[in-house]
Amino acid sequence: MASDHLLAAVLDVLTEVEPSEVFDARDVLRAVRPAVDPTPGLHDVDEVLTLLALPMLGGVVAVCDGVYRTGAAADVVVARLRGLSEAVRQVDEHEVDDRY
Repeated sequence: MASDHLLAAVLDVLTEVEPSEVFDARDVLRAVRPAVDPTPGLHDVDEVLTLLALPMLGGVVAVCDGVYRTGAAADVVVARLRGLSEAVRQVDEHEVDDRY
């Protein structure tokens, strides 16, 4: 999976995209390439977009194969990621309520 730095850079780029605009991984790669070291590849950016397109995150919405438009605001996506991270931490520490 791509780095946290790449994920943050992609989220930053998405804040600049107009809601009516569509984009693909190449568009995002051109925008993030100068900001991320080591330089990400197209596959890395595609992985991030695939992650952000998951319904539980909703950071981007797939329009068609490999083409997206923006979804939820970056701060909402970050909050959702933090929630998922906390859930994983709890599972890892066996703190999950197993009454169900």
